[in-house]
Amino acid sequence: MEDEANNSQASEEISRPQAGFMQRYSRIMALFVLLIGITATYIVDQIELAHAQHLDDAHFSELVEELEEEVSRRVMVYRYGMMGTRSVFAASDYVDYDEFKRLVAARELESEFPGAVGIGYIERVAHSDEAVASFVEQVREDDAPWFDITIPPGSRPLDGALTNDRYIIKYIEPLSANRSAHGLDIGAHPVRRKAAERAIVSADGTMTGIIQLVQDNERVAGFLYLLPFFKQGVPLDTVEQRADALLGWVYMPLLGPKVFEGLDEMVDHQLDMHVYDGEELVGSAMIYDADGHLEEDDSASFHDYPREEGERRATLPIEIGGRTWTLAVRSTPAFKTASRSEAWLVGILGTCLTLLISTLVFVQGSSTRKAWSMAEGMTADLRDYARRAEQATHAKSDFLANMSHEIRTPMTAILGFTDLLRQQIEDEDKQLLEYTNTIQRNGDHLLALINDILDMSKIEAGKLSVEQIAVRPDQVVREVLSLMRVKADEKQLSLQAFKRTSIPSTVRTDPVRLRQVLVNLVGNAIKFTHEGSVRIELAYDDSSKRLDFSVVDSGIGMTEQHANRLFQAFVQADTTTTREFGGSGLGLHISQRLAKMLGGVISCESEYGKGSTFTLSMDLENSTSHSMIESGPILALEEDRFGDVMPMKASDAANDNPLEGVRILLAEDGKDNQRLINHLLTKAGAKVKIVENGRLAVEALSMSGEIQGPLLEPPPFDLLLTDMQMPDMDGYSAVQLLRKLGSKLPIIALTAHAMTEDIDKCLSSGCDFYASKPIDRQKLISICRHAIESRIQVV
Repeated sequence: MEDEANNSQASEEISRPQAGFMQRYSRIMALFVLLIGITATYIVDQIELAHAQHLDDAHFSELVEELEEEVSRRVMVYRYGMMGTRSVFAASDYVDYDEFKRLVAARELESEFPGAVGIGYIERVAHSDEAVASFVEQVREDDAPWFDITIPPGSRPLDGALTNDRYIIKYIEPLSANRSAHGLDIGAHPVRRKAAERAIVSADGTMTGIIQLVQDNERVAGFLYLLPFFKQGVPLDTVEQRADALLGWVYMPLLGPKVFEGLDEMVDHQLDMHVYDGEELVGSAMIYDADGHLEEDDSASFHDYPREEGERRATLPIEIGGRTWTLAVRSTPAFKTASRSEAWLVGILGTCLTLLISTLVFVQGSSTRKAWSMAEGMTADLRDYARRAEQATHAKSDFLANMSHEIRTPMTAILGFTDLLRQQIEDEDKQLLEYTNTIQRNGDHLLALINDILDMSKIEAGKLSVEQIAVRPDQVVREVLSLMRVKADEKQLSLQAFKRTSIPSTVRTDPVRLRQVLVNLVGNAIKFTHEGSVRIELAYDDSSKRLDFSVVDSGIGMTEQHANRLFQAFVQADTTTTREFGGSGLGLHISQRLAKMLGGVISCESEYGKGSTFTLSMDLENSTSHSMIESGPILALEEDRFGDVMPMKASDAANDNPLEGVRILLAEDGKDNQRLINHLLTKAGAKVKIVENGRLAVEALSMSGEIQGPLLEPPPFDLLLTDMQMPDMDGYSAVQLLRKLGSKLPIIALTAHAMTEDIDKCLSSGCDFYASKPIDRQKLISICRHAIESRIQVV
């Protein structure tokens, strides 16, 4: 009994510290949860507020854009009105005052051209007493007996004037509002004359700086908008020719405030707008002030305007008739801001939820340690699962890489000897030639299937990366046209490309992957089109910053049911087409995955029996150039390129022995590939020595014939062409050893591996160039030539 009592007492002594610890632990955890919850609530609340701020900024930008477009539209209306008036002068040898009156009376000036006081015609008159007197007499006889010539206030000579003639307002309507301007010599006033002569230089409409219209009694900012009128049928290529051919100007006198009247109503008075002539935002340059706060003070600046809390401002230039008007806007109290109620709701609910959770943690403190233990166990399990998944991914990638090598190596011999066989067959033996073409065609198809499987594997493993470099989209399309031209010609299909709209001259994307997607889409279009055409259309939407590449064909088309099955791996739209057209069903799946990596998506529109349109839409926000390329056709490159390989020079192509006298050491363990590569290089004029592994290649370059011995200098070969996967010593080890021994010999890696990391591995081991199996005869010879000429370029 005494022992039991002692044990019980000891147990209580042990449990008390534990209980105290758990109590403190639960308090600390409750406080920790409270702090985390409040912090999280604050962060989410700030995110909601930032979102509302973003919506307000977007709303403000939309309103400013509306104002900018409306200002430009109003000024263009004046231009179109003057062009219509000028066309009457161009269609008639002489327009008298009565005809001009009828012409202007037919227009509703106040509604069609807000702010325009009238429409007039300024005639160029020679600066001589006889010419001026004759001109005045003619106008008086033409139903204007009161006519006389006047000059504007502030007139003075203009230094450097283009002509010495006088520019006199001959007609102006309605006359009742413009009688004081009738007969005015605008050439006597420097601002008016400068604008008139700028119109001669540009052969286009020009706007004067701010002037005081003689017919304006309110003394507001005024302008003359002038459109030059020249003799018909004479050359107008130079300024001198245009100055000689000038007859006069059709023009509109404009009152600045009335030009912009009503713009604040268009945006529900949410913006206060100011318009300035030029880039200096001061009262003396002001054309329009919506609220009238600054127009009385010439020295007042828009930047000095008191800024209210939350107010937004923007200034943007608008090119008008050869001058720059600056639109300055600020938000008003009527500006409709986004609701902040969600942020308040998040704050209240987050705080309440945090208090509730921290209370539960405190109450359930005794179970905290057990929960942490369970969490640690779950975390360990998750880490173990992640490790196993990563190992499985690596195993899968290694398996595919090795399988790629094992398949590509015999494919090199199959396709290479098939190509040699085609060259030996006489054209008359058409049946044997067809058998050979069938072998090569199916070999190419098998190789394309291998490439598709590898691409899909790399995408799923997350090993396929994309670049972000400056790319000309029209150049990529040219390359696609050149690559696909042969296939289209084989089926007698028209293959063309167009820019439906102007497009950015450059975008930031991955040119290789973009070209891969377009080649796949165009290849599909050609495959499923029996007759007609395939075309690539480019279109750019500046508002959404979206660039569309549309591939349009006149092929067999699809039903809606079939179209819904697109973009799935190993699936074709209609399984019955597999027998006729072939294919693994991987192409569109890979293309869609690549499109998403490029920041885009592929969509499809199709009608059964009438054709399909596949569109790659790319989001180019903040990744386009400022310069644009106009719409129009896109022509294919004059000659194809060899991917990343330097193309063979014209002189080399014409030479039957482009490798004449070149000494090549070939390290290759496959007997069939030895014979094939030796034949290709020997036929090109090279002298080839074959070894079966990397060890023998190093020994062939050493003085003693031993692997660690010093190298022969100069080397007995001009070039080393080595396979990278060989027995005894592979190509990687051999190249690394040669570079360590100081070899400067150009080295080309020849391998069946096709992964990007394998290419990097070859180059980082010391190889200068890279060529993949199966062997392309022309590419191989081109690489060899280029390797001899330059070691520094990595191909």
